[in-house]
This record gives sequence, C-alpha cells and structure tokens, in this order.
Amino acid sequence: MIRARTWGIVCAALVSAGNALATPTAQQKCDEARVTARKVYETCVDAVVAKDAKGVSVDEYKAFWKCRHAYFKKWTSFQSKVSLAGSTCVGARHADNGSTITDNLTGLEWEKKTDDGSIHDKDNIYSWSTGTPYKGDGAAFATFLTGAGTGLNVVGFAGANDWRLPTLAELQTILMDFPCTGTGGGSGCICPGACIAPSFASFDPNTQIDFYWTSTGSLPSPNLGWYVYFYFGFVTNNPKTSSYFVRAVRGGL
Repeated sequence: MIRARTWGIVCAALVSAGNALATPTAQQKCDEARVTARKVYETCVDAVVAKDAKGVSVDEYKAFWKCRHAYFKKWTSFQSKVSLAGSTCVGARHADNGSTITDNLTGLEWEKKTDDGSIHDKDNIYSWSTGTPYKGDGAAFATFLTGAGTGLNVVGFAGANDWRLPTLAELQTILMDFPCTGTGGGSGCICPGACIAPSFASFDPNTQIDFYWTSTGSLPSPNLGWYVYFYFGFVTNNPKTSSYFVRAVRGGL
C-alpha cells in the first residue's frame, strides 16, 4: 500500500512537471497567433484567385482589400492581449535592420530599395519571363536574384541566399490599410495615392508608386502573372514578358 501510494505521488509530480514545461511562453503564443492569422489571410487571397481562375466575375479590388484588412486588424488586436506582452506581437510592426525590414506580423524580411545604381536601385525594372513556355526565366530571376556577381542569392545579400519574389498574398501585406465602402476603386474604396504602409515607408522611402511583380502566376493563362500597383493599391495580372519593379523577400511564418 505504501509502495502504491509512493508511486502515485511520483506520477502526480511528473504530471505536474510536464504541465509546467508545456505552458507556452508569450512568444510561443505570439507565433501561434501569427501563424493562424496568416493561414486565414492566405486562404482568403487564394479564394479570390480561384474565382478569377474559374472566370467568375468578382470585384478584385474590394475582395483583396477585405482579406488584407482582416489580417491587419489582427495586428491591432495583438497589442491589447496581456498574454502576448513581451513578445514580438506587441510593439512596432516593422523593424529596421539596416539593409532590410522585418515585418513582425508576417515574419517576412524585405529588401530595402536604394537610389545608388546598384542591384537594389529603385529604378530597376525586370521581366518575369522571356516568353513561351513562360517559366520564371526573365531578368527578375536571372539577373536580380541569381545574376553573376550581383544577384542577391549570389552575393548572399544581408547574409542570406534564399531571397525570392514575394507571392501575391505576401506583397499585399506592405500595402497601406484604408477604409473601403461601396465598389472597390470607387470614391469610398480607394487608397489615397501612394499606397505603401506608412510604418514600412518610414524605413524605406524608395518604393516606386508603380507596378511590382509577385511570384504568383495567373491561371488558366500561363503567360500572365500577378502584380501589385502601389498607386491606389490595385492588384491584377499582366503578361509575364512585361518589365516591372521588384522587391525581394525571404522568410515568413
């Protein structure tokens, strides 16, 4: 009986210790919240893209805005959660690393653009593809990312060799959040000119208020790719042989 009682005490102690070890930290809770929010956001964006691929008529401007707005609101909600205090979910959303910017909502690290004539220069434009069969063999990939002697992944920009073009969902996360009522692009639902998030722009004033390529192709048309227009926050697709601006990204949740 004594032995059984002793064994019961030991088991109870082990369970208690296990529960103590299993208690998540504020940062772990933050990471869980960010991953969950990201999944919901990306599912929303994918649903809009799927409708486009199916040929369903949709107000893309407003549909994508809804996805982004709900995602950005998550960051606002994180700020008041006591359980997240002390984690990277609370405080400034964007952090300046010198040559890059980290987004504490998405976990992405963004390349900063420059005005110095280098591979990072804000005036450089690149094609997505050279033509049929419309693979990622344009200058955005062959020069910007992997070009001999200067490509970001060749020189190990910012100590990393995994730079890439952002997905359609990712690139939209550096757009400004703005009110939207009525039809997208109408007077009640349009970004006021330059549409980059102010906290991002404060660390990088060199964003062109123009078209930026994403890595996302457009179905069912292999010759088209999605881009984000940083004037008014417009999102659509265009021929991959067109030359637009690019911004590299790495990481993510």
